[in-house]
Amino acid sequence: REIAMRDRTKRAAALCLGAGLALAAVPALAAPSAATNETTAPLGPITVPSAGSPLVALHVLFDVGSIHDPAGKEGLATLTALMVGQAGTKKHTYSQLLETLYPMAASIDAQTDREVTVFSGEVHKDTLAEYTALFEEALLSPAFAPSDFERNKEELLSFLTTTLRGSSDELLGLEEIQDVIWKGHPYGHPPAGTVEGLKSITLDDVKSFYRAHYTRANLMLGVAGGYPAGYVERLEKDLAALPAGQAGGAAHAEIPPVPAVQGRSFTLIDKKTASVGIHFGYPLPINRSHPDYYPLMVANSFLGQHRTSHGRLMQQLREKRGLNYGDYSYIEYWRNPPGTMRPGPGVPRHEQFFSVWIRPVVPNTAHFALRAALYEVERLRDQGMTPAEFELTRDFLLNYSKLWAQTLSSRLGWQMDSRFYGMPYYIDEIDRELRKLSVDDVNRAAKKYLETASYDAVVVTDHAADFKAALEKDEPSPMTYNSKPGEDVLAADKTIEALKVKPTAIEIVPIDQVFQK
Repeated sequence: REIAMRDRTKRAAALCLGAGLALAAVPALAAPSAATNETTAPLGPITVPSAGSPLVALHVLFDVGSIHDPAGKEGLATLTALMVGQAGTKKHTYSQLLETLYPMAASIDAQTDREVTVFSGEVHKDTLAEYTALFEEALLSPAFAPSDFERNKEELLSFLTTTLRGSSDELLGLEEIQDVIWKGHPYGHPPAGTVEGLKSITLDDVKSFYRAHYTRANLMLGVAGGYPAGYVERLEKDLAALPAGQAGGAAHAEIPPVPAVQGRSFTLIDKKTASVGIHFGYPLPINRSHPDYYPLMVANSFLGQHRTSHGRLMQQLREKRGLNYGDYSYIEYWRNPPGTMRPGPGVPRHEQFFSVWIRPVVPNTAHFALRAALYEVERLRDQGMTPAEFELTRDFLLNYSKLWAQTLSSRLGWQMDSRFYGMPYYIDEIDRELRKLSVDDVNRAAKKYLETASYDAVVVTDHAADFKAALEKDEPSPMTYNSKPGEDVLAADKTIEALKVKPTAIEIVPIDQVFQK
């Protein structure tokens, strides 16, 4: 009961932003054996066998996500996933599941994004049979109990109204910039849904959604670790109890093209907060299955690799000017940035976006910080990287990317993502593609895909009307320092402070209206 009653908000945030919801505590994951042999069949299960591992990881991916939420029922895909992974079954109540899983140090995690839902777990092979029975029970015979329904719906509502609106400006900006970029598009609302959408969902809606989308045609099975002979085949046979369904739940052809971004549109979220958070970005016409992704990956790492200090944004805004804490850039969706150091699998998307994240900024320097970030994007686009900068950044990524797949579970996840994209194993592809690159390749990609002429921006700030007035005037915003920086910084500041933002549209949104409908 103590586990079931732990902080609702944190658990809801974990699911909706990709960290997953655990039914019980999970032990540290073992690193894969050097002898691990990864195999990916054209059809059928993805396996990462490791005979020497005492652990077994199990992933089941369904081609169903928030893009399948009916209009007015935003949040249905995530709520359905919770009713499978965070609820009771026809044989066990939710409390009974918790009590059974706890001594196994195991969990059943559910994660819903725009296009896919992933159920996963890891367990010691000594209790694999018992765990698998519970995992299958959750997938195949959810109870859809009214008490679970009300609890899970309340968790999602709390995430939207308490976590996003109240306590996490970073996540608030991340979700809102996606809503703005994909306005009017199936991507255009958080997987957690909207307040009005969630309130309109009934238990019958969940049951119907489950029957329609949790099918064999939408399923991808993955197993990793020290599983016994015949285990995968038995899983396949058991999961055949799901209805056949029709393939293509999240097929690329079914997703409309992203709306074009025209001009420089600002959404100012008016919120009582001591700092200012800035996100700006625009859709990209490529994802990691495209050859141009890899030179752009190097350029982006040089500009602002997440949670590292070598990026230009971090060096120039934080280290040299002391503007704020975090300054990063991204060329695809990053799952749960407050809680992650490195990218993780399980959130593949056919449509991706470039974005820059700057926060927390003192209000009187926010205008300058915005200009400084735009300046660095323009600088990389126009000047490119030097050969030395390219070699250093490329070598960093070649080594750093290996850390993204330290565990069997993560390697399995990357394998499944790679099948989603129809490409070779992502971690190996990074190594192959980056070794072929030249500095000219990277600079061409930066010039082609980086821009500041058209983008959407989201700014979380108090006194939004004052910030709007400053943007509209577009007058210089000089910096003042407590201690004098270097002459190179002061010289660059003269250009930065006068850089024209030229907003083409500015909208102020009260915090209590964000994610409302």
